Amino acid sequence: MFEFARKLQKRGGELIREFCSEIGVEKWGFEVRLHNRTPSIDLLSECLIHKILCCLSFKEATRMSILSKTWLQAWSTLPNLDFTVDFSKGNDMKIVDDIMERYRDGKIPIEKFELSDDRLFFENSHEVLIVPMIDKWLGIVLTNGVKDLTISSYPLFIFAILAVKSVRKLVLESCILLPSVVVNCNSLRKLCLFYVRLDENMLQALLNSCPLIESFIFEYCKGLETMNPQKIKSVSLKFLKIRHCGGIWEIDAPNLVSLKYTWEDIPQIKIVRESRQLKYSRIILECLDSDNVNAAWFCKLRKFLSNSISWSEVRIESYRCNDINIQNLLLDHKDSNPHMDVLNVTIIWKNGESSTFVDTLVWSCQPRRLNVHSTREKITFFIDHLMYMKNSSQSTSHGSTPLLSQLKGVKAYKFDRKKESWHLVEHKSGELVTTNSEMWDWCYFLLDW
Repeated sequence: MFEFARKLQKRGGELIREFCSEIGVEKWGFEVRLHNRTPSIDLLSECLIHKILCCLSFKEATRMSILSKTWLQAWSTLPNLDFTVDFSKGNDMKIVDDIMERYRDGKIPIEKFELSDDRLFFENSHEVLIVPMIDKWLGIVLTNGVKDLTISSYPLFIFAILAVKSVRKLVLESCILLPSVVVNCNSLRKLCLFYVRLDENMLQALLNSCPLIESFIFEYCKGLETMNPQKIKSVSLKFLKIRHCGGIWEIDAPNLVSLKYTWEDIPQIKIVRESRQLKYSRIILECLDSDNVNAAWFCKLRKFLSNSISWSEVRIESYRCNDINIQNLLLDHKDSNPHMDVLNVTIIWKNGESSTFVDTLVWSCQPRRLNVHSTREKITFFIDHLMYMKNSSQSTSHGSTPLLSQLKGVKAYKFDRKKESWHLVEHKSGELVTTNSEMWDWCYFLLDW
């Protein structure tokens, strides 16, 4: 039991199943054995029981509290609290309120607190009652030294939370940020904002108030779609993720380690100082409006990849194939040189083949590795056309376009579902589509430019 509890610190809830396997019982049997009060139950310290219970959901941890007085006491002082409350039900509110009052009166430390409800303000009759009660709970949480705080669908004075020196991680989803006096928060290390409306002043104030922040994630946040660049400046920032937050971004983070960006169009990102520590950088382009994926779009992509940092990975999801005049592209950007390692492409369109799409794709990115996820028919077309491009570049004929002459070598690898491994493809035109052309497959190419 002691070894089981120790391992839980590293590997989490999966150890429950592993431990059950070691002692020869099912998971439910393990719970029954504990319920029968095996003598070893109460040998564990409260600290170790806390570690076990924290690896379970709050509901599962509550079930384990009936095992013995020791486990009940450990559960009653559990430092991690996770409540998804139906605020329209008075019983739910009363249960949570009783628990929070017990933590307040006993001054029980709280390390992690999560509170969510999807219908918080759907019923006006409950709004007046809910707000003071939740404010009361948040006051208890902050007073009891919370380090990891997650709140959903609630109006918050965010700087009042940041004023509490214990908070190291703050996650807000669908919350309304209310203005308040800006403070310095030297404890916060990670800030996550989902579906939160921000304006330029609020973003700058947040970053300025958290001088030691290391991780900043914001997804589907509105209010930043202006013509003015949104500046993210932080010496301490190491991990930055921007997902579906349109706008112009100016990033000045000299110690950045990871940068991830997702949008429907070519990014408008300016890297003020490229970090020497940057190990991973990824762009995901979800091309929902396929009519915009035209020659101008690919020109813009190549220019961006040529003028920015060297990207580790670019991912493109294409929903439609358009014919593109490749000659016009070559004339416009013959001197640009994209910088990237891996290009991931998901081809969703079903009908037609377009050699100009493949030509333009590799021209705009020039990846060292190209990963393709699509039907066997589309993958076969990719293989055939890339091999044609390579052979054309090796030909003594002067009829090849400048693009074709750049590709010196191609190696194609296909994923074997049965063996769950990759193997080199010996190119035979059209071979992969001999059976089940609509079946989806994975293939990757190593390209030598």
